[in-house]
Amino acid sequence: MSQESEITVKNKLVREKRDINVYHQASRSAHIISRNSSITLPLGTSEVEDYLHISVISGPGNLWKNCLIDLPSWADFEFSSEGKMAVTHSRDRMLLNIPPGPPTWQLKITRPNGLQMPPAPDHVIIGDEGPG
Repeated sequence: MSQESEITVKNKLVREKRDINVYHQASRSAHIISRNSSITLPLGTSEVEDYLHISVISGPGNLWKNCLIDLPSWADFEFSSEGKMAVTHSRDRMLLNIPPGPPTWQLKITRPNGLQMPPAPDHVIIGDEGPG
């Protein structure tokens, strides 16, 4: 039997003023997260085929600032983007730095089967990077 753990997705795209779309596979629910808002969802393991699919909602024009995605290092993820990006691992966090451009990136997060215990409540932050 698979246990779930909670994960909070936070939208910190304050300067870009973009909404985030979060799809939760287990509940088959989609959520639009406005800037300075968040949602907490249960996340089962990949064994039960649960995942979160996160993307920026398209709007007129490109993203003008770098976007930084901060996620837990225990998470498995798939990231797709049309532009260049950098991945940085910092102790217990992974940082994805996405340069300005079309808001076409997508992130799929899963919880690995091999974790002995579900991680404590954790978070994913999507936000502006650098000074305004």
